[in-house]
Amino acid sequence: MDFSLQRFEFFCSQLRVDTKEKGRVPLRWLGTQRYLMEEIAKGMEQDIHTFFILKGRQVGISTVTLALDLYWLFKNPGLQGGVITDTDENRELFRSYLTQYMESLPAKYKPKQLSHNRVQLTLGNASRLIYLVAGTRKQGNLGRGKALNFAHGTETSSWGDEDGYSSLMNTLAQDNPNRMYIFESTARGYNMFYECWEIAKKSDLQKAIFIGWWRNEFYQKARNSPEFKAFWDGQPTSNERVWIKEVMRRYNVSITPEQIAWWRWYVQEQMRDDENLALQEMPPTEDYAFQLSGSKYFDAERTNKAYQEALLKPRRFFRYKFGVQFEHTEFIETNEEMAEVTIWEWPNDRGVYVMGADPAYGSSEWADEFAACILRCYSDKVEQVLEIGTTDWTEQQFAWAIAHLAGFYGGPRGGCMLALEMQGPGGAVLNELKNLKRLAGSLPAGDPRSGALNVVAGIRDYMWKRQDTFSIGYALQWQTNVKEKIRMFSALRSYFGRDMVLVSSPGCLQQFRNIHQNGDKIGGEGRAKDDRVVALCIAVIAWNDWVLQEMAGTNRTYFLENREAEEIRKATPIESNITKFLQGNGISLHGR
Repeated sequence: MDFSLQRFEFFCSQLRVDTKEKGRVPLRWLGTQRYLMEEIAKGMEQDIHTFFILKGRQVGISTVTLALDLYWLFKNPGLQGGVITDTDENRELFRSYLTQYMESLPAKYKPKQLSHNRVQLTLGNASRLIYLVAGTRKQGNLGRGKALNFAHGTETSSWGDEDGYSSLMNTLAQDNPNRMYIFESTARGYNMFYECWEIAKKSDLQKAIFIGWWRNEFYQKARNSPEFKAFWDGQPTSNERVWIKEVMRRYNVSITPEQIAWWRWYVQEQMRDDENLALQEMPPTEDYAFQLSGSKYFDAERTNKAYQEALLKPRRFFRYKFGVQFEHTEFIETNEEMAEVTIWEWPNDRGVYVMGADPAYGSSEWADEFAACILRCYSDKVEQVLEIGTTDWTEQQFAWAIAHLAGFYGGPRGGCMLALEMQGPGGAVLNELKNLKRLAGSLPAGDPRSGALNVVAGIRDYMWKRQDTFSIGYALQWQTNVKEKIRMFSALRSYFGRDMVLVSSPGCLQQFRNIHQNGDKIGGEGRAKDDRVVALCIAVIAWNDWVLQEMAGTNRTYFLENREAEEIRKATPIESNITKFLQGNGISLHGR
């Protein structure tokens, strides 16, 4: 597409906008608006035509994208465009903005206006802009009967009609060289816009653009201002340090003391000291943008530190090529993009392992990943050595992968305990595991299939029982209910906070940030993913309930089993005397 950033900026300077502080003035770009337009221009150079823009409030994005609407219609005769708002009120507001733009623009910079009403704007160059309302409820007919090659959707997160969104997308041109589709919105939780955003981030044909409040040069307090003196105390808080580091890592922007002073002023004065609400309205990163209600469950600073460490851990990636029978299945090394299984540590002959497994849709309708986690166990710690995460399998294939990997890590000694979530499709997975065990037990000596099926013998089943009873009755595998969900998340949070759970997966730690608690409800909000965290929770519970005490009796600590081989040498007489003195006074030496 032929797009000149300089010409568009000049076009904007000819428009007049109403501002809170200075009244009606020419449209001069804020830092947020300039960044957005630079990113859109980069996308156009890469032949990208669809843009999803995630923003905070009051950062000027609707103002500049409405200007782009007019510019694009003026520049490209014959375009059939649409502005789609969430409500009738916002449609009228946008129409009034466009009217003001048209009236303030010198005649030499605009084509003739033929009509402008609640339905559409028509221009003398054969371009047309239709006003559409998506609504906040399901309708299913958005854009029906229209053929658009230009669209600007606003507050997409508030659109209540997913079928209508699909209908709209089906009306959009796919080959017109001047097509452009912009969807800009605040987040409002994990909803349809969140899914569109995640798709755009991974796509080569769409572009996701996040607009942080810190790109607005007015969102800072000068050092000589009373606000700066009142709110800047010389260092960030622990919560601020988390998002300051994230802003640097993700966007390569360093937050200044002046900006932190503004942020604290905003939290206290504008948001009535509600930091969670402030993070929602003015998110510093995209992750904060989507979080709505409830308190964050895991400590943000601890999670961020673990995430940075996990990024540095070496790992290998694998996928399965499933055959007609279990024994025909292949385990193939691949790249990160194609991976279904990530491995950080191969099985150790002395290792004791637990696997937590959560089938797709086991915890909610949005939990669409088959997820599993293998932990290497010690008496004082567990460390993640493997993770499964994929949406592409069936329950039978998940069972085969569990059998293969749990058997691989368990070995002939049965050293891997499996804790399988039994809610939803868990029963189908367990049934297939039983089929494999029966088949393995029925094979005659010398059967060529016996080698592959031997792995089933390396699986030790988790036995579940109620925590509030003395009854000795047990059920096979893990059973989630409200109480047990609280218990498993509480156990993970406690052990993680005490550095007793070492999480190797950046993807799992990313999902830590999705976990919130509202009353007795814990998990990902809306459509936020939590599958990998749930699998980790189940694995930690299996260790906590059965393996921890078993290993404590033999003093199998993380330090003793992971320390490097020490050089054997004879102690000097002085060292021997000091050792005897300390031991005689009941002081043990570390590692002895």
